[in-house]
Amino acid sequence: MAIKIARMQSGEDVIADIKEIRESSESTKALAYEFEEAFTIQIMQNPEDYFQEEGKDPIESLQDMQIQFFPWSPLTKGRNLVTLLSVVAISDPHEKVMQGYQEVLEKFKKLKTDDAKIDYSQTPPANLLVGESAGDGGGA
Repeated sequence: MAIKIARMQSGEDVIADIKEIRESSESTKALAYEFEEAFTIQIMQNPEDYFQEEGKDPIESLQDMQIQFFPWSPLTKGRNLVTLLSVVAISDPHEKVMQGYQEVLEKFKKLKTDDAKIDYSQTPPANLLVGESAGDGGGA
């Protein structure tokens, strides 16, 4: 498992288990990336505020940064293939980010279901007209 952060062309930071997709096992050229268990990372406070404090070490400031994770591409199921051109850079996550990702991923796996459940128990109102119409809202 290679947990990395990808900076996307759109400006998003996505943390995921990122793998290169190749034509064959012998090929050295990547065709695309596969993102598994991907989450978007959002910084909740202005990062410049952390680095303008006098006398504070920048690395220490990163420890104080508040971040949130949101499922990336939440309406998809299965593999998320990403074009090479969509990714600007890939790098290792900061320790705090990795810890937060692992916690969120654990919670997400407990809640995740394979398919959305549809509630069929509700019935439409009795006076609801269903069928073809002239398209004028008159129902006839």
